[in-house]
Amino acid sequence: MEFKDYYAILGIGRQSSHEEIRAAYRLLSKKWHPDLNPGKDVTQKMQDINEAYAILKDPVKKARYDFEYDNYFRTESAKQETRQKNDNRQEYEVHDENLKQDINEARKYAEDLVAEFFKSLKETSKVAAKGAWDEAKGYLIAGIIMSIIATMILMCTG
Repeated sequence: MEFKDYYAILGIGRQSSHEEIRAAYRLLSKKWHPDLNPGKDVTQKMQDINEAYAILKDPVKKARYDFEYDNYFRTESAKQETRQKNDNRQEYEVHDENLKQDINEARKYAEDLVAEFFKSLKETSKVAAKGAWDEAKGYLIAGIIMSIIATMILMCTG
């Protein structure tokens, strides 16, 4: 399982209050919102932000995460020394089964949230395009009719 630094993802410190966590989440959600980043694939960024918030907003999940977070950095520090010697990379194994479940649920929640947003965006775009076509087709038909009339007038007077 890939262990993510949720504090780094939200750009906050480990001692951040619930209000600071929520404020960081809102700020990043707005900053990386797909509507504000046209042409960019922000799916993974939004999933990471939502996943981090899903864990850190819940005091029980946050406490489990914090315990594992400390263990992760102790382990990674030791691994860093080994990597420098061997260039051997290993994935960190989360030890707390409840935290594993919390993280998997948060990842699923984040993926579903982003997928639902893009589905909604696609449906909204279809409705908007249909509405634009319905509104524009009257003008298009009028333009065609006017062009035909103008052509007929030119042919009759020419």
